[in-house]
Amino acid sequence: MKQVAILGAGLVSKPLADYLMDRAGYRVLMATRTVAKAEAIIAERSNGRALAWTTDDLEALEGIVREADLVVSMIPPSMHIPVAEACLRNGKTLVTTSYVSPEMQALDERAKQNGVLLLNEIGEDPGIDHMGAKRMIDEAVRKGGRVRSLTSYGAGLPSFESNRNPMGYKFSWSPRGVMLAAQTAAAYLKDGEVVDVPAAELFDHHWLVDIEGLGTFETYPNRSSLRYLPHFGLDEKASLYRGLLRFVGWCSTMKSLIALNLLDSGKERDFAGLSYREFTASSIGRPGAGREDVATFLGLSIKSDTMERLGWLGLFDESPLAVAKGTNVDVIVDLMVKKMSYSPGEKDMIIVHDEIEVEFPDRRERHLSTMRVEGVPHGDSAMSRAVSLPAAIASRLILEGKIELSGVHMPMLSEIYEPVLTELEEYTFAFQHQRFEL
Repeated sequence: MKQVAILGAGLVSKPLADYLMDRAGYRVLMATRTVAKAEAIIAERSNGRALAWTTDDLEALEGIVREADLVVSMIPPSMHIPVAEACLRNGKTLVTTSYVSPEMQALDERAKQNGVLLLNEIGEDPGIDHMGAKRMIDEAVRKGGRVRSLTSYGAGLPSFESNRNPMGYKFSWSPRGVMLAAQTAAAYLKDGEVVDVPAAELFDHHWLVDIEGLGTFETYPNRSSLRYLPHFGLDEKASLYRGLLRFVGWCSTMKSLIALNLLDSGKERDFAGLSYREFTASSIGRPGAGREDVATFLGLSIKSDTMERLGWLGLFDESPLAVAKGTNVDVIVDLMVKKMSYSPGEKDMIIVHDEIEVEFPDRRERHLSTMRVEGVPHGDSAMSRAVSLPAAIASRLILEGKIELSGVHMPMLSEIYEPVLTELEEYTFAFQHQRFEL
């Protein structure tokens, strides 16, 4: 019986463990800081075991990797490199749903020399979006087309009926991760021209996009799209945009939180004795400031929808901060988790939407593929399944010898994306396709 080590037991780990234990029949070791979370996921199944482990215990990590046939890392991306190093030393495959960092890419040659596969970006976004787009592109090229542009959107949102707060957002994955991602620089290509978006200006670069059958959303760029150009087989004169989708109003609110420096995660402060109003006032250097002063600082009407959202979050309340010591983002995350978490029975949804424009000798076409999947009420979220099922399926295919690769990879090759996308359809993760002649 194969053994898979899963590192981490966060919000998206349960469907991964369920698949590997129940569908694949493997032994699973879940190693995590809060062992009770892993025990709840294992749920006393005989082929599962929970282990208390912290990411700084590298000696224990070595033993975990040595005993496993494959390792799936669901811990913060900053810890993937020590895990990858342990996998290289022990000749074990590593699967992650995280972006390929420069440090991970630097391990490519060693991984090839050691015959080890380090498979990354095999989640939802990144992951399902990559696979759906690459399948469309490869099909168009096989038919003699030349792809001139790729636009790819991903979203994890409340389902339409569960969208019940002014922010239009609820957390289906790490709240702190959402806030940190909101401060990441981005870049994309428009007709071969690079558009650089500094982190501080991320939410200045947003616009409305209509997804047929789903409605109107805001989009803003998702990290740098530039490195994907060769992986998608596009030339340097193409357009390539990867963006996130949010309900309308999210971007202006996040822009204001950043302008107030309330997402800062670097400077730890003592918040003892501060009210939320005083905390917010301190961000503009005026301890006695109130809602109107903050609106003036932001250049907004006090009655604007953005100011209403800041007020709804509680940033002008006179009640004492629940966080005694920490960083600004700790206060914001605490407020958001209390007001923007899913209630029992509510559903999230994921949306993946890809568009390509294809040039044939006699015509131009626009190809669309759209996926929308909702969570199971009182069950697994759509996000947890969308992130972890591709990783689980790929892990099984690797252990069965159906994916035979070495080096650092993303799921852009047909030997990965075809079987993974095909099996995902069994779990209702299927794309709907449309084509239009331009």
